[in-house]
Amino acid sequence: MVNNEFQLLQLTIGGEAVAWSSAGFDVMELPSGESVCQLGSVQLLFDPASDPGIASAAVNGTSGIFDSLEFGEITNFASSSVNTCPPSVHSNGITRIDHLVVTTGDCDRTTLAFEARGIHSRKVRTFGDDAAKMRQTFFWLGDVILELVGPDQSETSGQAMFWGLALISDNLQETADYLGGRCTPVKPAVQAGRKITTIKTREIGIATSLAVMSPHSKTS
Repeated sequence: MVNNEFQLLQLTIGGEAVAWSSAGFDVMELPSGESVCQLGSVQLLFDPASDPGIASAAVNGTSGIFDSLEFGEITNFASSSVNTCPPSVHSNGITRIDHLVVTTGDCDRTTLAFEARGIHSRKVRTFGDDAAKMRQTFFWLGDVILELVGPDQSETSGQAMFWGLALISDNLQETADYLGGRCTPVKPAVQAGRKITTIKTREIGIATSLAVMSPHSKTS
């Protein structure tokens, strides 16, 4: 069951919004001059002064540093625009965020940091051979999944980092056709009944890793 107590509301994205616009994301400029993009319940706030990539997240009901991950307060202009800017289908066909991916060198440490704030893991999966086994831990941030990925055997020197986003398109092939050479061919996803394509973000100037998936099926 989705827990709306800790809804992900905003992600601050370092860098300019123009590359996102070139990939078919509808970006608008607020009266304050900030550029934003609404993806379902989540607003992307572009901050040219931040390092490239996902700089921070804002989650309803909590804030602070979670094992080196910055969870800040949502800003006034962002919270007001969430209410006045309903989710829409972007020019590329993408509608919302499926999951936010976080990488870590120590899954136990980062999981404990989330659970100390009341955000509890819902599922754990391991994959790979014994010599390099990896772990995925899943949390709900409202209607967005947070996927924590790291080695099953902790490497305590590795910090937690926001890594990328998996997005949803109701017609993935149309999205891939729109993006053309800016994405990889559509292929089956790990989740049963779903398909996926990866946007070639580095080639178009986006520092955040982006995948696009078909919607959840009854078997996924």
